[in-house]
Amino acid sequence: MSAQEKPLTPFTPVPLRPRHDGWTAEKQITFIETLAETACVEHACRAVGMTPQSAYRLRRRECGAAFLRAWDDALDYALHRLEQAALSRAINGVPRPIFYKGEEVGEWREYDERLTMFLLRHRRPQRFGRWIERMLSPEPYPDSEPALRLAGRLDEIEFNAPVEGGNPECAGPEDAE
Repeated sequence: MSAQEKPLTPFTPVPLRPRHDGWTAEKQITFIETLAETACVEHACRAVGMTPQSAYRLRRRECGAAFLRAWDDALDYALHRLEQAALSRAINGVPRPIFYKGEEVGEWREYDERLTMFLLRHRRPQRFGRWIERMLSPEPYPDSEPALRLAGRLDEIEFNAPVEGGNPECAGPEDAE
């Protein structure tokens, strides 16, 4: 990596005394970038020629707070990428091959409804969560409030709408005398 390139997660590498087999600033930056891309400590360590044990030791050092924060940011980034991939699979499905007499003749798309429901339940709990989750939810999404008010108003209008045929058992509250 050249000196002009910036790490994915900007941080100040831990200043350590120079060693031929130690954690240099370049190794720390490359480790964090690889961790963000792979979400795997072992792969990131292999990329810089260090052991996972030494990475965890550096992370625990008192002077390693910036490295620890960058490590956590890198994993958050990797989880964001994972979430986007799961969302793409829920929307676009996963191609599955179709074979006939040992040859691939086409493909079909498999959509995982459990994945879709999981994403909806956790991204929009006020609408798709279980009723108890909706009761315990801290606050609704700010952009969904007008839609919820409109839905409630539409229910009220529908309930109070005059009924053709005049069935007295179905009369709204203002019709009852």
